[in-house]
Amino acid sequence: MNHLKAINQKAHRVVDHVSQEKQLSACSSQPTAESRELRAEKDVVALQQGPPQQPPQPHFPLGCSLVFSPGWEADSTGGTAGLCQPVERDIFDCHVGCFWPAQVPDQLNHAPDWTAKCASAQKDWRKLDLVFPG
Repeated sequence: MNHLKAINQKAHRVVDHVSQEKQLSACSSQPTAESRELRAEKDVVALQQGPPQQPPQPHFPLGCSLVFSPGWEADSTGGTAGLCQPVERDIFDCHVGCFWPAQVPDQLNHAPDWTAKCASAQKDWRKLDLVFPG
């Protein structure tokens, strides 16, 4: 009983491969070198076995609590030209441009409205809600 119908070239190749496997297994109970070679030649190759990729690079997780970069006295390049001024900018931008060690809650999943009471970060930064893990 056949429930699926092949509609593209890759699906037809899979169907052909399966039918050849059934024929090979029905013809001989002991695989020969010829049948192994035929199987290797007609095998379906998965998409993840594409062209050789670049060697894996080291992974550095970025985030305010994980980046131990220069702090208040130096910017990301080691100078003083790109310091985070005013201080309130760091509340919303600590993981992009500023390198101060601050913990900002996850606004997408866990604390979407932690800044709801704060209309302007420069004036109302004291009204930001505290978010406790849990």
